[in-house]
Amino acid sequence: MFRACIFDLDGTLLDTLPTLCRCCNASLAHFSLSPVSAEQCRGLCRLPIAEFYPRLLQLGGCPDDRSAELVEPIRQYDLEIYLKDPCAQTSPFPGIPELLRELRRRGTATAVLTNKPAPLAEQVVSSFFPGLLNSVAGQTPDTISKPDPRSLLHLIQSLSLSREECLFVGDTDVDMRTARAAGVPLAAVAWGYQDPRSLSAYEPDWIVRSPEELLPLFIKD
Repeated sequence: MFRACIFDLDGTLLDTLPTLCRCCNASLAHFSLSPVSAEQCRGLCRLPIAEFYPRLLQLGGCPDDRSAELVEPIRQYDLEIYLKDPCAQTSPFPGIPELLRELRRRGTATAVLTNKPAPLAEQVVSSFFPGLLNSVAGQTPDTISKPDPRSLLHLIQSLSLSREECLFVGDTDVDMRTARAAGVPLAAVAWGYQDPRSLSAYEPDWIVRSPEELLPLFIKD
């Protein structure tokens, strides 16, 4: 049994896709670019910051010769409008608050590792899960992002635990690659933004179809 659970955020704990689509399309419109679909936004959810905005600009029809100069302006604009109302149209997946409360009751350490910008990650976690997570590791220009295994290993080190004592839970191939490269036990969720059948190639240790299926994997009080 595990002593800690480290979660991905978007598509694992929170359904943020409607919020992401709203902010992406507002940002694209601000720069006179075309909107993206919900399905295209779903694909963006798995990308680190360094890849997210170049891909967003490409999807929005930005000419190649303008992309480099617009990456930083659209990132800043997108962050500003997202921070104005980061919880609008976002909600926890069913069963997630109950799972986190039970893990907290058992004394299980819980944390988030996300490629979402750190200010956004911290704000939505504090809004939806106050007092339920020990640590939130979002992205800044200086941090290492998934799928680099160091992102996960640094977080585990900050919890003063070993890899074997932690379970990583995510919903995309990026999450699978991160855990596999780090040598950390892995659970794939079936309710997220990527078809769980596409994750089977990474041979997750568990595929869970509801949050409560995770509870038997953790030490009881």
